[in-house]
Amino acid sequence: MENNLTHHNNGNSRGQKQSAFAKIAILLIVFAVALYAVWWFFTQSGSSAFDMVFNQNPLKKEEGRVSVLLLGNAGGTHAGASLTDSIIVASYDLKTNKAILFSIPRDLWIDNADAKVNTLYQVGKKETGNGLKYSEEKIGEILGLPIQYGVRLDFNGFSKAIDLVEGIDVEVPKTFDDYVYPIEGKEEDTCGLTEKDIELTQEEFNAFKFEARIPSEPSADGKRKYKLLVGENDKIATNSADFACRFEHIHFDQGKMHMDGTTALKFVRSRHGTSGEGSDFARSRRQQYVLEAFRAKLLSTETLLDPKKIYGLIQTFGASFETDIEQSKFLDFYNLSKKLESSEHIVLGDLGKGESVFVVGAPNKYGAFVLVPKNEDWTTITTFVKSKLEATPSASIAP
Repeated sequence: MENNLTHHNNGNSRGQKQSAFAKIAILLIVFAVALYAVWWFFTQSGSSAFDMVFNQNPLKKEEGRVSVLLLGNAGGTHAGASLTDSIIVASYDLKTNKAILFSIPRDLWIDNADAKVNTLYQVGKKETGNGLKYSEEKIGEILGLPIQYGVRLDFNGFSKAIDLVEGIDVEVPKTFDDYVYPIEGKEEDTCGLTEKDIELTQEEFNAFKFEARIPSEPSADGKRKYKLLVGENDKIATNSADFACRFEHIHFDQGKMHMDGTTALKFVRSRHGTSGEGSDFARSRRQQYVLEAFRAKLLSTETLLDPKKIYGLIQTFGASFETDIEQSKFLDFYNLSKKLESSEHIVLGDLGKGESVFVVGAPNKYGAFVLVPKNEDWTTITTFVKSKLEATPSASIAP
């Protein structure tokens, strides 16, 4: 991720793209909830279904707002499968029927949890057994915005859904290559390297970026001994080139391309693309293209008139979809989606004109690359969110 986040929202064209993405994100979440609602409706007893349709309990809200945390994780069995790289808080104003979506950078440090925001779900699931609720609480606290509900969708299931509709047609914006796309299941492969004890000073150790290391006790002369992977002539493995077996080369040509689920997943997950496609913003833009293509295929006649595909989608989303929205509230959310008049998509911390409320935190303090508020003043975030909620939306879209 680039140090400056303000490039996410320069000019009207980007604002329009963000608004379009907000619309698509809302549509897909509503569709997933709707599919799940249909499945639930037809599998419950008559009395339960009656309670859902004639539910008298209102949606949870605070100060006239219903806020929902939307999490997207990669899914699968590879390392980091439960890390949530797509993090959006959607806040719906019940009086104006307008929504604001805050996209949260995955490297934002969450001080009240002592962790990066994209690890909250994983940490919460381990510590409390409920990663979704834990994420809602920690993110809500730091935003100063109570979050009532949460939704998580893993993109591995999304990939299967694309296969169910027989692929999608995506407009690839530019030709690019990614030579280090990770192969699932190969994350810990030693690639033929040998483990060996190596003594290094702290300075020598800091000079490398080790991808595989197991530190051991310091030696008598002050050097620390590490079990490191080495190749020929005891060359220490320090970068991705030394672990070539873990990666594959992927290539995309500019223009319209028909993609199956696997290809679409690689297209949206690529992080090291050439031609400027290695940034988080470029990845978000590719996600937008895939979501739009999937939406078009989803609403096509060939999909809507095929009961087998619809049933398959219900099952797929059910397996890849997690929410704490009670079944009795599904129709309420569907009705909110119909009332939606406009929405605005905001990148958290983006002040515009090349300014951001975030800076890069000291790696030696936080243990990794993270984003923190300037002067580590966490009230800056709540002030920013409050100002956006109180302001009149400047970039809106028709529902």
